Amino acid sequence: MFEPDQDFKKEKQAVELYLQRAGGTYKKLSPDDVDFRLFSNTKSIIGYAEVKVLNTEMKDSFPLTVEARKIIKLRDKRLSAVMIWHCIDGIFYLPIEGLHGDALWSEDGELLLRFNNKKIFKYVRP
Repeated sequence: MFEPDQDFKKEKQAVELYLQRAGGTYKKLSPDDVDFRLFSNTKSIIGYAEVKVLNTEMKDSFPLTVEARKIIKLRDKRLSAVMIWHCIDGIFYLPIEGLHGDALWSEDGELLLRFNNKKIFKYVRP
């Protein structure tokens, strides 16, 4: 399943906004993998990121949701991993170890994770 070009541009914006705080670069990975591999300024791998694109403003984005399989893929990398939600006016992010929420089944049979606690998330606005 390929993502539209529009989503790719927003994913790229989100990971660049995330990396502004600490520096580094990224590489887009294949559609069957997590979204990005993250590198330090010295080009060593520092972690991985998955980006979920939302078409809402930050104030209207909760609860944040993500497919459980995406978090599992991040965890399987065995390095630092971050989940990023791209909103119209900024990003929410959190290392996956800090995520606390509920699990539920979507109408199409996908296991989703839902996060309601705004206080646990970090955010960046452009």
